[in-house]
Amino acid sequence: MENSPFNRLSASVFKLLLIGLLLISRPIMAHDDEVCQLQTQQQFALRQCMQVLDPHAGHAFSLTPDISTNAGLADNLKSASGLWVKISLNNTNATALKRLLALGIPDAFFLYLFKADNDRLATLFSLDQQTTFSQRPLINRFLYAEVELAANSTTTFYIYYRTHGKTPLQPVLLSAKALAQADTQNDLLNGMIFGVLMVLVSVVIFNRQGLRHADSRNYALLIIFSLLFLSQIQGYNFQFLWPEQAVWNMQAPGVISIGLLLAHGLFSIGFLQMRQRFRRFFYAFVIMMCLAVFSLPFAAQPYFTEWNFMLAVVYAAFAAAVGVFAVRGQVPAAPLYLLGGMSLIVFNVILMSLSVFWRNPFPGLSIFTYPKIAYMLEPVFFMIAVLNQLQRLNEQKAELRVKRQAETELLIKAEQDRLAALEDAKQQQLLLAAAGHDLSQPLASIRFAMDALRAREEHNAVEQHINTTLDYAQSLIQGLIRQARQEEGKQSDSIVLFELFDQLQNEFETAAAKKGLKLSHVSNNIELKGSALMLHRMLSNLLSNAIRYSHKGRVVFGVRRRLQHIEIQVLDTGVGLFETDCRMLTAPFQQGRHRDSAGYGLGLFIVKTLCNQCGYELQVASVLGKGSVFAIKIPVHHSTEQ
Repeated sequence: MENSPFNRLSASVFKLLLIGLLLISRPIMAHDDEVCQLQTQQQFALRQCMQVLDPHAGHAFSLTPDISTNAGLADNLKSASGLWVKISLNNTNATALKRLLALGIPDAFFLYLFKADNDRLATLFSLDQQTTFSQRPLINRFLYAEVELAANSTTTFYIYYRTHGKTPLQPVLLSAKALAQADTQNDLLNGMIFGVLMVLVSVVIFNRQGLRHADSRNYALLIIFSLLFLSQIQGYNFQFLWPEQAVWNMQAPGVISIGLLLAHGLFSIGFLQMRQRFRRFFYAFVIMMCLAVFSLPFAAQPYFTEWNFMLAVVYAAFAAAVGVFAVRGQVPAAPLYLLGGMSLIVFNVILMSLSVFWRNPFPGLSIFTYPKIAYMLEPVFFMIAVLNQLQRLNEQKAELRVKRQAETELLIKAEQDRLAALEDAKQQQLLLAAAGHDLSQPLASIRFAMDALRAREEHNAVEQHINTTLDYAQSLIQGLIRQARQEEGKQSDSIVLFELFDQLQNEFETAAAKKGLKLSHVSNNIELKGSALMLHRMLSNLLSNAIRYSHKGRVVFGVRRRLQHIEIQVLDTGVGLFETDCRMLTAPFQQGRHRDSAGYGLGLFIVKTLCNQCGYELQVASVLGKGSVFAIKIPVHHSTEQ
């Protein structure tokens, strides 16, 4: 990836850009000290006749400025924080000319225009941080001063000023007509730029995703701060938003640039998903954004512009680096993000910073043209990137809808198969009920035979045992028929536990007594919703197992109330189970190590199966040699006492 065509092209572009900037800037590195020959031009650029003076060389200070007209002038001269500029104009006309001197900047911390008059400097124009917009000599968003040039003579002007950074003056001599034309052209061009930016915001906002998508919201925030920054450096904010807040107007560029950096950072983090893909860059961006926020209280400090410049350069370097990594990582729309970032770096960081802190590489262009180009190109690339992301998101959602539709169809088919299986089970249950009905006939015949034997023989224990067994078998068959009838009608029983426990006590008390065990239960008045037959079958199997594998002690069954369920427990003092047996015995035809030849290994399997059908849960706990606890956990919503 290091030698990809894109990387080689990027390196070549940077090299050509640096070489071009050096070649362009070389001719303007020397200070020209020429006198401009002025004739009747309506508009005349004064670059060639403007000389930036070294304040320590004594050029301007051989003349004495007139400080009587402005009390703050003495303090600003004493601070020596400004720059001196000398402009010499030779009016070759036979008549005096009145012109407007355009200074090329929208505002300044202070600016004083002097006219050399013998050995003193007469003040023609003065402006400081207290000067409101309405107090300007000429009401315009840029600074202008009226000057008069004597016929056939040379007039020398001195300007002492300080603005953000070292923003150079771009003096132009204009007539009133040329000023009106220039203002009209600039307002039209700025209106077109602002309109395009508003259209870009509208395209993203009124997309199908709109402001619901984070990238769209961050892009809209970025455009808003871009508009604020452009309107600030073009003087519109001071003219229309806060014309009476002169002090704030000088702090506004720094504050807005901080907001612009934050908006750009939020957009970059969200668009490139830095937190997931580029965690180190994510932390770097967060640190820079925090530094930007923490620096806001110092916006009124003299060197806040230099701090902003340094922060912007570092941020731009990281933005370019993460853009390159995103392209290498084949992040969707990353090339568009990189193009937008590069346009911002070239025009707003490199060219604008060179113009403010050094020299304008392209003297024919206003230094405020560079941010216009940057904030036109970058939003266009970013808008295309955002729309590309939204399109990909919509495609992914469409694919997801198709996938969900297929899954829904599978679920419908599965539900149909389940209903068919339930119908088959119902039919099998009806067949089982019919078979149970047929089986009940020979059992009834056996009972009739027992009645006949009873008339001939005395009552004995064998007869009682046979009768008990027959009663239980017939009850099971009757229960199967009853359950089938209930499933057909979708009805459920009401289970009174104390009645069920009394019935179980009577059924198993004799079998327990024969083994020398004491069978007891804890009576209660809980009433449940469900099948009494199913619960009877579960507890019958548990009690039968408990009695079978207990040789001394007792068997107890009852109910414990829990927070979310009701727990029916059967406790015995039998031989207990191994830990592996506890997990194994719920499988069919499985017996523990203390197996009984009379059993089939189906008891706990039947209980577990019935629990699953009823929505219960079977739990087994045992201590080898001490006994076991078998518990049926019934959710509390099955109780009628809720």
